[in-house]
Amino acid sequence: MVFVRRIKDYYVLAHSIRKGDKIIQKTKYLGKTLPPRERLEQLKRELMKEIKGKKYKYLSPKDIEEIEKKREEYNQEIKKLSQLEKKKNFKNFMIRYTYDSSKLSGIDVTLRQTYLILKDGIVPKDFKNLKTVKELENHEKGIVAITQYRGKLDLRFIKKLHRILFFGVDDEIAGRLRSELKRDVKIGGTTYVPPRWSEVDKELDNFFKWYSSENRKLHPVELAALVHLKLISIQPFADGNSRLSRLLMNWILWKKKYPLIDIRIEDLEDYYDVLDRYQIEHKEKFFVRYIKKRFSSQDD
Repeated sequence: MVFVRRIKDYYVLAHSIRKGDKIIQKTKYLGKTLPPRERLEQLKRELMKEIKGKKYKYLSPKDIEEIEKKREEYNQEIKKLSQLEKKKNFKNFMIRYTYDSSKLSGIDVTLRQTYLILKDGIVPKDFKNLKTVKELENHEKGIVAITQYRGKLDLRFIKKLHRILFFGVDDEIAGRLRSELKRDVKIGGTTYVPPRWSEVDKELDNFFKWYSSENRKLHPVELAALVHLKLISIQPFADGNSRLSRLLMNWILWKKKYPLIDIRIEDLEDYYDVLDRYQIEHKEKFFVRYIKKRFSSQDD
């Protein structure tokens, strides 16, 4: 039976289920005030559907409650903003996200330079690498692309995003898999060896089969984390795989109306550590827990 429960200054829907010898409670965040009766009944049905149809491999009921509370608060704050304020906030997020994702990928740029290039359209006087300017501009276009795409996650979409990232930067590899280029890659700073080019098509086929099976079962934050993790580990392209994987993670969050995640450059060591736990030790949960932590710590 689903019931309403008050926790401090907010309400949740709760349903107790038995798991082995333990009784655990599944919850759904409602907000600081109760919704109208008709909406409440709809939310009760949604919670039961989630309990029956979804599985949370690495997230606890408490994690889900925190995530849903964050999502609800985020969407309520967004509704308060004017269109101009929404546009300004999103532009600022894109600049910071582009900076961090680019730095994580080894691109030599400062936050100030990124701001001047993307906000003001000014190339700094001491900035000599025009290729980097194009990479930053392309990444911003990639963010816009994930907010406009309404299709499914498939190879066509992934290749389209990669073409956006590398148009005018390296047209030879833009949108072309390593299997097409017959090229292997190495990742600096780790003992992990990505699949050989001859294995990429098979790995991607398995990835899409996994996604088709799991995308309606896993919680969006967990799904987003695992899409990121699995794709970056396949390294389907000769370059740009980490930027691409982070964009696809945020595409999943965007279409489900969850706040987007920016992995800060200051977090580089922790980020690489949890990647290693999967790529070397084959353990997914540490990466999922890390992404959940980054999600919860995001500024609204």
